[in-house]
Amino acid sequence: MTKVTIQRDICLNMVVPLTATHDFIPLPPFPPVPPPMPAAPLALTACAIESPVNAWWPPGYALGGNKFTTSVVHCGMTICQMGHDCGKFIPHVQVAPAPNNTLTLLHIPLSSRKANFSASTVKMNGKQTACMTMIGWPPTPMTYCSNPINMPLASAPTSHLNTVTVGMTFGDWFAGAFAIAAGMLLDWLMFRMGGGTKGFGQGAGKMIAQSRAGQYVYQILASNFIGSITTDVTKWGIKQGVGVLTGAVRILATGEGEIGVSHTIGGPFLGLKLGVSATYSSDTGWSGKGGASGNAGPLTGNLDTSGAGIAGNHPLGLGSESHSHSWEKGSTSTTTEIGDPFGGFHNRTTTTGPDGTTTIADTRPSSVSNPL
Repeated sequence: MTKVTIQRDICLNMVVPLTATHDFIPLPPFPPVPPPMPAAPLALTACAIESPVNAWWPPGYALGGNKFTTSVVHCGMTICQMGHDCGKFIPHVQVAPAPNNTLTLLHIPLSSRKANFSASTVKMNGKQTACMTMIGWPPTPMTYCSNPINMPLASAPTSHLNTVTVGMTFGDWFAGAFAIAAGMLLDWLMFRMGGGTKGFGQGAGKMIAQSRAGQYVYQILASNFIGSITTDVTKWGIKQGVGVLTGAVRILATGEGEIGVSHTIGGPFLGLKLGVSATYSSDTGWSGKGGASGNAGPLTGNLDTSGAGIAGNHPLGLGSESHSHSWEKGSTSTTTEIGDPFGGFHNRTTTTGPDGTTTIADTRPSSVSNPL
Protein backbone atom coordinates (compact mmCIF):
# COMPACT_ATOMS: atom_id res chain seq x y z
CA MET A 1 0.00 0.00 0.00
CA THR A 2 1.21 3.50 -0.88
CA LYS A 3 0.16 6.84 0.58
CA VAL A 4 -1.34 9.40 -1.81
CA THR A 5 0.54 12.63 -2.44
CA ILE A 6 -1.29 15.95 -2.17
CA GLN A 7 -0.52 19.56 -3.12
CA ARG A 8 1.37 20.52 0.03
CA ASP A 9 3.66 17.48 0.13
CA ILE A 10 7.38 18.12 -0.28
CA CYS A 11 9.24 16.42 -3.13
CA LEU A 12 13.03 16.24 -2.94
CA ASN A 13 16.13 14.36 -3.98
CA MET A 14 16.90 11.67 -1.44
CA VAL A 15 20.65 11.78 -2.14
CA VAL A 16 22.19 13.62 0.81
CA PRO A 17 22.50 16.56 0.78
CA LEU A 18 19.88 16.96 -1.97
CA THR A 19 22.51 16.78 -4.69
CA ALA A 20 22.52 15.79 -8.34
CA THR A 21 25.22 15.53 -11.00
CA HIS A 22 25.09 17.80 -14.03
CA ASP A 23 27.25 18.55 -17.04
CA PHE A 24 29.59 21.49 -16.62
CA ILE A 25 31.10 24.31 -18.67
CA PRO A 26 32.70 27.20 -16.77
CA LEU A 27 31.61 30.80 -17.11
CA PRO A 28 33.74 33.19 -19.21
CA PRO A 29 36.36 34.66 -19.30
CA PHE A 30 38.41 31.75 -20.61
CA PRO A 31 42.14 31.24 -20.99
CA PRO A 32 43.53 32.19 -24.45
CA VAL A 33 44.11 28.52 -25.24
CA PRO A 34 41.51 26.02 -23.98
CA PRO A 35 42.94 23.09 -21.99
CA PRO A 36 43.25 19.72 -23.75
CA MET A 37 39.99 17.78 -23.99
CA PRO A 38 38.66 16.14 -21.98
CA ALA A 39 39.89 18.17 -19.02
CA ALA A 40 38.68 18.25 -15.43
CA PRO A 41 36.77 21.56 -15.70
CA LEU A 42 34.87 20.22 -18.69
CA ALA A 43 34.14 16.71 -17.44
CA LEU A 44 30.74 15.56 -16.19
CA THR A 45 31.71 16.11 -12.58
CA ALA A 46 29.57 19.06 -11.54
CA CYS A 47 27.44 18.67 -8.46
CA ALA A 48 24.45 20.86 -7.58
CA ILE A 49 22.04 21.11 -4.69
CA GLU A 50 18.45 20.96 -5.93
CA SER A 51 15.87 22.66 -3.77
CA PRO A 52 12.94 20.70 -2.28
CA VAL A 53 9.61 21.89 -3.70
CA ASN A 54 5.94 21.24 -3.08
CA ALA A 55 4.09 18.84 -5.34
CA TRP A 56 2.24 22.00 -6.36
CA TRP A 57 5.12 24.00 -7.80
CA PRO A 58 3.96 27.26 -9.46
CA PRO A 59 6.23 27.14 -12.57
CA GLY A 60 5.47 23.44 -13.00
CA TYR A 61 1.74 24.09 -12.80
CA ALA A 62 1.93 27.06 -15.15
CA LEU A 63 3.80 25.00 -17.76
CA GLY A 64 1.51 21.97 -17.51
CA GLY A 65 3.70 19.55 -15.54
CA ASN A 66 1.50 19.28 -12.44
CA LYS A 67 -1.31 16.72 -12.63
CA PHE A 68 -3.96 17.00 -9.90
CA THR A 69 -7.49 15.81 -9.26
CA THR A 70 -10.34 18.32 -9.31
CA SER A 71 -13.24 17.01 -7.22
CA VAL A 72 -11.45 14.26 -5.25
CA VAL A 73 -9.48 15.66 -2.32
CA HIS A 74 -7.69 14.64 0.87
CA CYS A 75 -7.22 17.06 3.79
CA GLY A 76 -8.89 19.70 1.61
CA MET A 77 -6.19 19.39 -1.07
CA THR A 78 -6.11 17.83 -4.51
CA ILE A 79 -4.20 14.60 -5.18
CA CYS A 80 -1.38 13.86 -7.62
CA GLN A 81 -2.30 11.79 -10.66
CA MET A 82 -0.34 9.62 -13.07
CA GLY A 83 2.37 11.54 -14.90
CA HIS A 84 2.71 14.28 -12.28
CA ASP A 85 5.87 16.36 -12.65
CA CYS A 86 6.84 19.08 -10.18
CA GLY A 87 8.13 20.68 -13.30
CA LYS A 88 10.55 23.25 -14.54
CA PHE A 89 12.46 26.04 -12.78
CA ILE A 90 13.39 24.06 -9.67
CA PRO A 91 16.19 26.10 -8.02
CA HIS A 92 19.71 24.66 -8.38
CA VAL A 93 22.80 25.83 -6.53
CA GLN A 94 26.09 24.75 -8.08
CA VAL A 95 28.52 23.53 -5.40
CA ALA A 96 31.31 21.60 -7.16
CA PRO A 97 33.74 22.00 -8.71
CA ALA A 98 32.81 25.69 -8.33
CA PRO A 99 29.67 27.88 -8.46
CA ASN A 100 30.41 29.03 -12.02
CA ASN A 101 28.61 26.56 -14.26
CA THR A 102 27.20 28.19 -17.39
CA LEU A 103 24.91 25.21 -17.92
CA THR A 104 23.00 26.03 -14.72
CA LEU A 105 21.18 28.45 -17.04
CA LEU A 106 19.77 25.32 -18.67
CA HIS A 107 19.45 23.02 -15.66
CA ILE A 108 17.06 25.30 -13.75
CA PRO A 109 14.48 26.09 -16.50
CA LEU A 110 14.55 22.52 -17.85
CA SER A 111 14.45 20.77 -14.47
CA SER A 112 12.11 17.90 -13.65
CA ARG A 113 11.01 15.80 -10.70
CA LYS A 114 8.35 13.37 -11.82
CA ALA A 115 6.26 10.39 -10.77
CA ASN A 116 6.98 7.02 -12.38
CA PHE A 117 4.43 4.78 -10.68
CA SER A 118 0.65 4.78 -10.48
CA ALA A 119 -2.21 2.59 -9.28
CA SER A 120 -4.19 1.50 -12.34
CA THR A 121 -7.05 0.11 -10.26
CA VAL A 122 -7.51 3.31 -8.22
CA LYS A 123 -8.69 6.14 -10.44
CA MET A 124 -9.55 9.63 -9.30
CA ASN A 125 -11.35 11.92 -11.73
CA GLY A 126 -10.81 9.27 -14.40
CA LYS A 127 -7.01 9.03 -14.10
CA GLN A 128 -4.70 6.68 -12.25
CA THR A 129 -3.43 7.80 -8.84
CA ALA A 130 0.27 8.64 -8.67
CA CYS A 131 2.54 6.79 -6.22
CA MET A 132 5.58 8.88 -5.25
CA THR A 133 7.27 7.50 -2.11
CA MET A 134 10.74 6.02 -2.35
CA ILE A 135 10.80 4.72 1.24
CA GLY A 136 7.95 2.23 1.48
CA TRP A 137 6.83 -1.10 0.14
CA PRO A 138 6.84 -1.36 -2.71
CA PRO A 139 9.28 1.52 -3.30
CA THR A 140 7.93 3.99 -5.86
CA PRO A 141 10.68 6.59 -6.37
CA MET A 142 10.36 9.74 -8.43
CA THR A 143 12.94 10.58 -11.10
CA TYR A 144 14.95 13.79 -10.90
CA CYS A 145 16.91 15.58 -13.63
CA SER A 146 20.57 14.61 -13.77
CA ASN A 147 23.33 14.23 -16.35
CA PRO A 148 24.09 12.08 -18.13
CA ILE A 149 21.33 9.84 -16.72
CA ASN A 150 18.11 10.88 -14.94
CA MET A 151 18.07 9.13 -11.58
CA PRO A 152 15.11 7.48 -9.74
CA LEU A 153 16.23 8.71 -6.32
CA ALA A 154 13.61 11.33 -5.43
CA SER A 155 10.55 11.04 -3.23
CA ALA A 156 7.65 12.85 -1.55
CA PRO A 157 8.43 11.79 2.05
CA THR A 158 5.75 13.95 3.68
CA SER A 159 3.16 11.79 1.91
CA HIS A 160 3.65 9.35 4.80
CA LEU A 161 1.74 11.84 6.97
CA ASN A 162 -1.39 11.35 4.88
CA THR A 163 -3.97 8.77 5.93
CA VAL A 164 -5.24 7.62 2.52
CA THR A 165 -3.49 4.69 0.84
CA VAL A 166 -3.87 3.09 -2.57
CA GLY A 167 -2.98 -0.44 -3.59
CA MET A 168 -0.74 -1.20 -6.54
CA THR A 169 -0.76 -4.45 -8.47
CA PHE A 170 2.50 -6.16 -9.32
CA GLY A 171 1.84 -5.16 -12.93
CA ASP A 172 1.62 -1.50 -11.90
CA TRP A 173 4.96 -1.67 -10.12
CA PHE A 174 6.65 -3.65 -12.91
CA ALA A 175 5.45 -1.18 -15.56
CA GLY A 176 6.90 1.74 -13.59
CA ALA A 177 10.19 -0.05 -12.91
CA PHE A 178 10.51 -1.05 -16.57
CA ALA A 179 9.90 2.54 -17.69
CA ILE A 180 12.64 3.77 -15.33
CA ALA A 181 15.12 1.16 -16.56
CA ALA A 182 14.30 1.88 -20.21
CA GLY A 183 14.68 5.63 -19.65
CA MET A 184 18.05 5.24 -17.95
CA LEU A 185 19.28 2.96 -20.71
CA LEU A 186 18.09 5.46 -23.33
CA ASP A 187 19.88 8.32 -21.54
CA TRP A 188 23.10 6.30 -21.46
CA LEU A 189 22.79 5.31 -25.12
CA MET A 190 22.16 8.90 -26.26
CA PHE A 191 25.15 10.04 -24.20
CA ARG A 192 27.40 7.39 -25.77
CA MET A 193 26.17 8.24 -29.27
CA GLY A 194 27.16 11.84 -28.56
CA GLY A 195 30.71 10.80 -27.78
CA GLY A 196 30.41 10.38 -24.02
CA THR A 197 32.52 12.51 -21.71
CA LYS A 198 35.23 12.92 -24.35
CA GLY A 199 32.75 14.09 -26.97
CA PHE A 200 31.16 16.54 -24.54
CA GLY A 201 34.57 17.96 -23.58
CA GLN A 202 35.68 18.35 -27.18
CA GLY A 203 32.45 20.06 -28.16
CA ALA A 204 32.63 22.43 -25.17
CA GLY A 205 36.27 23.26 -25.92
CA LYS A 206 35.53 24.01 -29.57
CA MET A 207 32.62 26.23 -28.59
CA ILE A 208 34.78 28.14 -26.09
CA ALA A 209 37.61 28.54 -28.60
CA GLN A 210 35.25 30.07 -31.17
CA SER A 211 33.45 32.26 -28.67
CA ARG A 212 33.83 36.00 -28.19
CA ALA A 213 32.46 37.86 -25.15
CA GLY A 214 30.40 34.89 -24.00
CA GLN A 215 28.75 34.35 -27.37
CA TYR A 216 28.86 30.62 -26.74
CA VAL A 217 26.25 31.05 -24.00
CA TYR A 218 23.76 32.01 -26.70
CA GLN A 219 24.77 28.95 -28.74
CA ILE A 220 24.04 26.68 -25.80
CA LEU A 221 20.73 28.30 -24.91
CA ALA A 222 19.47 28.48 -28.49
CA SER A 223 19.94 24.79 -29.18
CA ASN A 224 18.04 23.80 -26.04
CA PHE A 225 15.32 26.46 -25.79
CA ILE A 226 14.55 27.23 -29.42
CA GLY A 227 15.14 23.75 -30.79
CA SER A 228 15.09 22.99 -34.49
CA ILE A 229 12.92 21.65 -37.28
CA THR A 230 15.33 18.93 -38.31
CA THR A 231 16.29 15.95 -36.17
CA ASP A 232 18.75 13.08 -36.06
CA VAL A 233 16.70 10.27 -37.62
CA THR A 234 18.65 7.50 -35.87
CA LYS A 235 18.23 9.03 -32.41
CA TRP A 236 14.59 9.83 -33.12
CA GLY A 237 13.93 6.22 -34.16
CA ILE A 238 15.60 4.84 -31.02
CA LYS A 239 13.60 7.15 -28.75
CA GLN A 240 10.33 6.28 -30.47
CA GLY A 241 11.12 2.57 -30.26
CA VAL A 242 11.81 2.78 -26.52
CA GLY A 243 8.59 4.74 -26.04
CA VAL A 244 6.51 2.16 -27.92
CA LEU A 245 8.11 -0.69 -25.99
CA THR A 246 7.48 1.02 -22.65
CA GLY A 247 3.85 1.66 -23.55
CA ALA A 248 3.35 -1.93 -24.70
CA VAL A 249 4.80 -3.29 -21.46
CA ARG A 250 2.44 -1.06 -19.45
CA ILE A 251 -0.57 -2.32 -21.43
CA LEU A 252 0.43 -5.96 -20.95
CA ALA A 253 1.20 -5.48 -17.24
CA THR A 254 -1.73 -3.30 -16.18
CA GLY A 255 -4.40 -3.61 -18.87
CA GLU A 256 -4.13 0.11 -19.61
CA GLY A 257 -1.71 2.30 -21.51
CA GLU A 258 -0.80 4.13 -24.68
CA ILE A 259 1.63 3.59 -27.53
CA GLY A 260 2.45 6.08 -30.23
CA VAL A 261 5.05 7.95 -32.24
CA SER A 262 5.52 11.70 -32.52
CA HIS A 263 7.84 14.39 -33.81
CA THR A 264 8.34 17.73 -32.08
CA ILE A 265 9.31 20.92 -33.88
CA GLY A 266 10.73 23.69 -31.72
CA GLY A 267 11.69 23.69 -28.06
CA PRO A 268 10.20 23.05 -24.62
CA PHE A 269 8.60 26.51 -24.29
CA LEU A 270 7.44 27.00 -27.87
CA GLY A 271 6.81 23.89 -29.91
CA LEU A 272 4.54 21.87 -32.15
CA LYS A 273 4.13 18.10 -31.88
CA LEU A 274 2.75 15.87 -34.63
CA GLY A 275 1.86 12.31 -33.75
CA VAL A 276 -0.40 9.28 -33.79
CA SER A 277 -1.24 7.06 -30.83
CA ALA A 278 -3.35 4.10 -29.76
CA THR A 279 -4.78 3.74 -26.26
CA TYR A 280 -5.98 0.54 -24.63
CA SER A 281 -8.27 0.22 -21.62
CA SER A 282 -9.57 -3.02 -20.17
CA ASP A 283 -12.97 -1.31 -19.89
CA THR A 284 -13.33 0.20 -23.37
CA GLY A 285 -10.76 -1.60 -25.51
CA TRP A 286 -8.66 0.13 -28.17
CA SER A 287 -9.02 3.70 -29.40
CA GLY A 288 -6.74 5.80 -31.54
CA LYS A 289 -6.08 9.36 -32.56
CA GLY A 290 -3.76 11.38 -34.72
CA GLY A 291 -3.12 15.08 -35.05
CA ALA A 292 -1.15 17.97 -33.66
CA SER A 293 -0.65 19.73 -30.36
CA GLY A 294 1.34 22.80 -29.50
CA ASN A 295 2.50 24.92 -26.60
CA ALA A 296 3.60 28.49 -26.07
CA GLY A 297 4.64 28.93 -22.45
CA PRO A 298 1.53 28.40 -20.29
CA LEU A 299 -0.75 28.08 -23.35
CA THR A 300 -1.49 24.74 -25.01
CA GLY A 301 -3.72 23.61 -27.82
CA ASN A 302 -4.59 20.52 -29.83
CA LEU A 303 -6.38 19.50 -33.00
CA ASP A 304 -6.75 15.78 -33.67
CA THR A 305 -9.17 13.08 -34.73
CA SER A 306 -10.84 13.01 -31.29
CA GLY A 307 -11.44 16.74 -30.98
CA ALA A 308 -9.85 20.13 -30.41
CA GLY A 309 -9.04 22.29 -27.45
CA ILE A 310 -7.13 25.17 -25.96
CA ALA A 311 -5.97 25.72 -22.40
CA GLY A 312 -4.16 28.42 -20.48
CA ASN A 313 -2.55 28.25 -17.05
CA HIS A 314 -2.06 31.14 -14.67
CA PRO A 315 1.58 32.30 -14.95
CA LEU A 316 1.94 31.98 -11.15
CA GLY A 317 0.33 28.55 -11.04
CA LEU A 318 -2.84 29.86 -9.40
CA GLY A 319 -5.30 28.19 -11.73
CA SER A 320 -6.18 27.27 -15.28
CA GLU A 321 -8.88 27.62 -17.89
CA SER A 322 -9.61 25.22 -20.72
CA HIS A 323 -12.09 24.80 -23.55
CA SER A 324 -12.33 21.48 -25.37
CA HIS A 325 -14.54 20.05 -28.07
CA SER A 326 -15.16 16.37 -28.74
CA TRP A 327 -16.37 15.56 -32.23
CA GLU A 328 -18.83 13.09 -30.67
CA LYS A 329 -19.91 14.71 -27.38
CA GLY A 330 -19.65 18.48 -27.83
CA SER A 331 -17.88 21.26 -25.94
CA THR A 332 -16.71 21.44 -22.32
CA SER A 333 -15.26 24.38 -20.41
CA THR A 334 -13.33 24.07 -17.16
CA THR A 335 -11.95 26.76 -14.87
CA THR A 336 -9.78 25.99 -11.83
CA GLU A 337 -8.82 28.54 -9.18
CA ILE A 338 -6.11 27.84 -6.61
CA GLY A 339 -6.39 30.22 -3.69
CA ASP A 340 -4.34 30.70 -0.52
CA PRO A 341 -1.71 28.06 -1.39
CA PHE A 342 0.45 29.04 1.58
CA GLY A 343 -2.41 28.91 4.06
CA GLY A 344 -3.66 25.40 3.36
CA PHE A 345 -4.93 25.69 -0.23
CA HIS A 346 -8.45 26.36 -1.44
CA ASN A 347 -9.27 24.96 -4.86
CA ARG A 348 -12.41 25.60 -6.85
CA THR A 349 -13.14 23.97 -10.21
CA THR A 350 -16.12 24.95 -12.34
CA THR A 351 -17.07 22.69 -15.27
CA THR A 352 -19.72 23.35 -17.92
CA GLY A 353 -20.57 20.25 -19.93
CA PRO A 354 -21.86 19.82 -23.49
CA ASP A 355 -25.47 19.95 -22.29
CA GLY A 356 -24.92 23.26 -20.48
CA THR A 357 -24.91 21.74 -17.00
CA THR A 358 -22.48 23.41 -14.62
CA THR A 359 -20.84 21.61 -11.70
CA ILE A 360 -18.60 23.12 -9.03
CA ALA A 361 -16.00 21.24 -7.00
CA ASP A 362 -14.81 23.30 -4.04
CA THR A 363 -12.29 21.94 -1.53
CA ARG A 364 -13.74 23.82 1.41
CA PRO A 365 -14.95 21.15 3.86
CA SER A 366 -18.58 22.28 3.67
CA SER A 367 -18.75 21.78 -0.09
CA VAL A 368 -16.34 18.99 -0.97
CA SER A 369 -18.02 16.42 -3.20
CA ASN A 370 -15.50 13.60 -2.79
CA PRO A 371 -13.33 14.00 0.34
CA LEU A 372 -10.99 11.20 1.34
